[in-house]
Order: sequence, then C-alpha cells, then structure tokens
Amino acid sequence: MEEKLFEKSFQAVWQHMLQQATADVQRLDRKLFNDPSLGGHLQKIAAKYEVEVARFEGEATAKRRTENRQGQDGWGESRMIKTTWLDVSLPFVGEAETFRVGPSSMTLLFKRATIGRNTLTISVLDNDGADGEVQEFKKMVEGNLQGLRAEYERSKPQMEQTIQQAATHRKAQIDAEDARDKGRSFRVEN
Repeated sequence: MEEKLFEKSFQAVWQHMLQQATADVQRLDRKLFNDPSLGGHLQKIAAKYEVEVARFEGEATAKRRTENRQGQDGWGESRMIKTTWLDVSLPFVGEAETFRVGPSSMTLLFKRATIGRNTLTISVLDNDGADGEVQEFKKMVEGNLQGLRAEYERSKPQMEQTIQQAATHRKAQIDAEDARDKGRSFRVEN
C-alpha cells in the first residue's frame, strides 16, 4: 500500500518514546530498586528504545507492469489508455518505521511509496526520465533520513536522563512508602 513518507513528527514520536520508557521504569518490580542489578534493567529499557534510522544499501531492482486507465486522447475523446510503469524497489537496512517519521527540517515529498520490511518501492512511468526520477527521489529521501539520524543522535542522551530520572523518582516513592509502612499497625504487602 502506497503512503506518504515522513508524515509523523519526530518530536511527537520522541515524546511518546520517552513516556513509554518512563512507564517501563514504573512497571519494574519494586524490589529491583534496592538491588545492585537495577542499572542493568535500566540499560535494557534504554536499549529497547534505540532506533536504527534506515539507510539505502544494495542494488535497486524494478518490475515492469502495464495498466489500462481511462483517459483522453489528443482529440478529447475518452478511451482506455495503456500505460507502462516500473515498480522500483530500493533496498535498505535499518528500521522501516523511520520512513514514516520526519525530522524537524526536511524536504517535502509528493511521491508516495510502499514501505516494506527491507525495501522502499516507488512507481515511475517507464520512459526516458525514469532513472532520473528515481535518483532524485532517492536523494531527497536520503537527505531526510540524514536529518532524522542527526536529530535522533542529538536527542539520544535525553532518553537515558529520562530513564534515570524516572528511576530516581520511583526509588524515592518506594522509600517514602516503606518509611510510612514501618509506622503502621498492620503489615503492608507489596
């Protein structure tokens, strides 16, 4: 299914990831907050939210297909027109989802594409300009991916800080609960 690329805002996606990471810290067993292995658990959470921004790698391939569409001929008459297309698959490595996330500053793309697990496929008319159209599209997408990669790298330290702050906050909350529980006339099970 063809879709517009880079539709989601990086900042919105990033804020959602930070919230998810904070929620993951909140879900950790309270006993872990007094355990020396807490740091390892926090590192696992940080690793869960690492992103490998896609990059093109490998040889592009194309499949030719013919379509019949309703159109007008040179005389203004409506008739079926046979059109030949090339479905060009551009292989990539990294996360496919990064084609949906736009950096703060980017080139707007009007061509739609099909995002596969490891290929990005676009359709171009089978004519003399097909190669140039594919190269121009690829250049614009690569520029957006480079911008996204740079923005992600700049934001990455914020993830560890957020996880650390969530853990510190959760530990303080647990310590306060434990202190209150010691003065109670009943035993509290956690």
